[in-house]
Amino acid sequence: MLSDLLSKNPEQVNSKIENILEQNLLNIIYYENSFAKAKFLTKTIEKWDIPTFYLDFDLLYSGYVKANVVPTLKNVTLLWPNSENLRENLESVIEKISMTKSVVVIDSLNGFFNILKDDDAGMLINSFIMMLASSAKNTKSIILVGSLSKLNEENEFVLYSSGRHVMDNKHMKKIQLVESNGLLKINILNFDNSTKSSFPA
Repeated sequence: MLSDLLSKNPEQVNSKIENILEQNLLNIIYYENSFAKAKFLTKTIEKWDIPTFYLDFDLLYSGYVKANVVPTLKNVTLLWPNSENLRENLESVIEKISMTKSVVVIDSLNGFFNILKDDDAGMLINSFIMMLASSAKNTKSIILVGSLSKLNEENEFVLYSSGRHVMDNKHMKKIQLVESNGLLKINILNFDNSTKSSFPA
């Protein structure tokens, strides 16, 4: 359970990961365990007191907040994008992060794909994320993109649900979460998905 993971490691994510995220506009987070992802994101966004826009595509985080498993933070705006309000939500977030330093959480790519019933969904999602990154540049805002994914035989990350290739960009920081026996490890990856550094959360 998420509450067990949180209680086994009560300290917030250390300053090392915070500094890594601060140095990159665009950060992608690969994970195979949704509880580990929720733990990481919860402890990460607690670090900042700047506005945070949480686009909750799979509603998992929202469920934890509603159940009081994770705290309700005053600086966090929870958004629930669907096929009808996606454009409105994105336009609103883009406008706000272009004016004020903020954090944007996209949770997750898998849920994002699920609401876009389109053969060109991958291209659309990449375009949306690049628009966010472009708007974030002037204010040095931070974008975190979650992806429930695994490495395939070609050592490329693919989404669990569909096998689609995950977006790849030399300018984004790659972070892999590995959870085992209630302990969470963070791997910082090189562009070729080899491990650059590793440390406990």
